[in-house]
Amino acid sequence: MPYLAAFTTVLLWAFAFPASKAALPFFTVEQIVLLRYIIASAFYIALFAMGMFPLPKKKDLPVISALAILGVTVYQLLFVFGLGRVTAAAASMIITANPVVVSLLARAFLKESLGWLSWVGILLSFGGVAVISLAKGADGALIGYGALLVAVVSIAIFFVFQKPYFKHYSPLSMTSYTSILGTMPLLYWIPGIIQPAMDAPVSAWISIIVMGVFSSGIGFLLWFYALSRLPAGIVSSFLFLQPVFVTVMAWFWLQEWPTNETVIGGVVVLVGVSLILYNQARQSAHTKNR
Repeated sequence: MPYLAAFTTVLLWAFAFPASKAALPFFTVEQIVLLRYIIASAFYIALFAMGMFPLPKKKDLPVISALAILGVTVYQLLFVFGLGRVTAAAASMIITANPVVVSLLARAFLKESLGWLSWVGILLSFGGVAVISLAKGADGALIGYGALLVAVVSIAIFFVFQKPYFKHYSPLSMTSYTSILGTMPLLYWIPGIIQPAMDAPVSAWISIIVMGVFSSGIGFLLWFYALSRLPAGIVSSFLFLQPVFVTVMAWFWLQEWPTNETVIGGVVVLVGVSLILYNQARQSAHTKNR
């Protein structure tokens, strides 16, 4: 069952790539993120009303709020902006490099050690990203890749600096707090949402609702269930399926097919990330056996 949960989560997260692109002709970047996270926040508020997690402590609110703005508001705006300028497959390859930045930040701020395999993985991943980003593409592609790279850094900071809070809060609690607090700055764009919402076709609304409920809501619940039953290294390895899912979805849904550079660079990124995750799993096993 936990394996199925991890597999389903990655499938739901992969859906957000083509779904966001499909909604862009009818909504602005800000409106897509706003609608998605209003729906996701409603989901988490419902869980709170059911007593599944408590309110955060007042002393933790400033830092949690800052992390929410960085990991939800900033990340999602940059993600959708960048996605609108490159293919969904290329975007998924860039986002998959997230463990690279997380490892570097954890090394710098949490004093976590990096073995030589991790350093090789980091260099390979950066090389793969460079191959993808420097390939010829649509107008504005370079700006799109830049936005996605900044998005990767923002979500990596979010992941690393929320880690100490898991000593006091459950993953579900932290995800709920950051999703709800990260939605608040997005409310700035509510006044302009009414007319586009009325004009948008049913297909665009289905994309946004599924992203809000399933990608942002249920997806995280399934992910945390898998993490509670399986080693983190095994669960994280399922993320390698995401670019495959995104590529297939984008091909059928958006008629996008990755370029040769995207495929080559993506494979290099995945090899690099796999070395990092393997090294982390090996170090974790060594620590437990001591």
